[in-house]
Amino acid sequence: MKGHSGAARSAEMRLKDLQLTAELLVEAVANEHGARERIAERHGIHKSVITDRVGRMEQFFGVAFFTGPQRKSPTAAGKMMARYGPRLIEEIEHFGAMLREARDWDVISLTDSPNNGEKA
Repeated sequence: MKGHSGAARSAEMRLKDLQLTAELLVEAVANEHGARERIAERHGIHKSVITDRVGRMEQFFGVAFFTGPQRKSPTAAGKMMARYGPRLIEEIEHFGAMLREARDWDVISLTDSPNNGEKA
């Protein structure tokens, strides 16, 4: 995936893609044989969906997460994703909750104003 810096900038990252990729890599680091099948079964999806999502994440980050003839073996980047990806996802989810809480503060402050949020 070398030389894909332009592709990395134009790719979109979806949280579900990141979650599935990290989960697959955690599984593959523990036992690469059958990892894709186990994750597909766990989520009730086809292996091709997992392959597509991993591909989007590889394009987004500009790295390959798997190597080998059947792309089952995690690369160094894949091992790093397995180690840090779950923690990153937790942080993103926590940050999202913080943002939603801040949004709720705006709603409360608008409804508690003397003129019910209307400008004078």
